[in-house]
Amino acid sequence: MIGQESLKNPRLSVIVACTHSRLDLELVLSSLRGQEGADGLEIIVVDSSGDEAANQSIVQDEGVLTLRFPRGTPLPALWGAGIRQSRGAIIAVTDACSVPDRRWVLSTQAAHESSDLIVGGAVDPMPQRSLVDWAAYFCEYGQFMLPLTGGDVSELPGNNIAFKRAALDKGTQFVEQRFWKTYWCRALQQEGVQLRSVPSMVVYDRKSYRLLPFLVRRYHHGRCFAGMRITQVPPVIRVLYALGTPLLPVLFMRRIAGPIMQKRRYLPQFMCSLPVSILAVVSWSWGEFCGYLAGPGRSCEFIQ
Repeated sequence: MIGQESLKNPRLSVIVACTHSRLDLELVLSSLRGQEGADGLEIIVVDSSGDEAANQSIVQDEGVLTLRFPRGTPLPALWGAGIRQSRGAIIAVTDACSVPDRRWVLSTQAAHESSDLIVGGAVDPMPQRSLVDWAAYFCEYGQFMLPLTGGDVSELPGNNIAFKRAALDKGTQFVEQRFWKTYWCRALQQEGVQLRSVPSMVVYDRKSYRLLPFLVRRYHHGRCFAGMRITQVPPVIRVLYALGTPLLPVLFMRRIAGPIMQKRRYLPQFMCSLPVSILAVVSWSWGEFCGYLAGPGRSCEFIQ
């Protein structure tokens, strides 16, 4: 744990999960510290990188609270620990591979001047990416690509989401120990809470993957998603979900391609990385099928 400036009542707490090298943190932390409005900012790094050599480079940084966990700790567990440690009236969660835009702090704070409990923004890609990285971006964040339309939405990105502390009183089963963003947001929606898209809240995704680990990751995400989903539905619905999984690759590809075709951005990258994207949606779909039939197994422990 490293030192932290005394902030009695921070307006905004930012939870930054670091699951790989802490060197990824440098761009994120420098961007946050250099922004207007950062004087009332609480930064909490939740670290499972296990990269001790890199740790030494920022141990003495003031204004950052670092919580260290064993390598391989699931991402929802890291975010959950950071949320429990936070003190801000507004809490934002992101990761060490998502670099915030220079006006992200002000945009996030301004968004919460409204009565909205939970808001999220855009996720744009960093340049110079491999085909696997492009496929990963399109599969995970393509629907949040700029330009983004503001207003009520059905989904928000997990690496660019901010909520008032009062929101934690709802859907507590999905945030008490681990922060399961998708199911927490759905629980809030069932209670009548609207998810709000704020286009001026922008982060830039710079995650990098190798092909096989990426496909394995997609499988585990799909199986964990399905395994958690079946706990909330009767057995007959569980069977119907399993029978419907052969249709998922087509549905996913339509969802991925739609924003790209509409916005006319990154079309060459999308076409070149299309074979990887297809493999990724098939891997997720197979994970969902296994999850509906056999439950999550240990897949939720591999969410990174």
